[in-house]
Amino acid sequence: MTVFGKIAFGCAVSLVLLSPPDLANAASNSPKMGLPPPRVGPTVCDSRGCFGFGSQQWYRPPGYPIPYTPRSLDRNRFDNPRVYNPPRYNYVPPKTDYEAPVNNRTRHQIWCAERYRTYNPGTNLYTTLHHGFQTCRSPYN
Repeated sequence: MTVFGKIAFGCAVSLVLLSPPDLANAASNSPKMGLPPPRVGPTVCDSRGCFGFGSQQWYRPPGYPIPYTPRSLDRNRFDNPRVYNPPRYNYVPPKTDYEAPVNNRTRHQIWCAERYRTYNPGTNLYTTLHHGFQTCRSPYN
């Protein structure tokens, strides 16, 4: 037997040994044999990769496409918010015509504000450098 014949005979024997014994049965079951079980459960993907939880846990390193996980039929507690705020149909716009505080000042407060930069009309005091707070005394007291 030549070298080529020995190689051909070895390939034929290896194919016979690797082939399933019942080719008709294997051909009918071939779509079912190669598929992994469906991945059911939550999937978490981050920079470290994708992690699958459920009846069978799995891991996929980063760079692979994100697997599609169908939504389960039972209600998820995060689907709808617990508090429902109905829209307001009785909207009243805010009041926009405020009176300026300058219009309510007395002549005493106007005089003190012009004379002392740190004057507070609510307390009738102004700040000094050395004595703290002083009461404003105007000619209109």
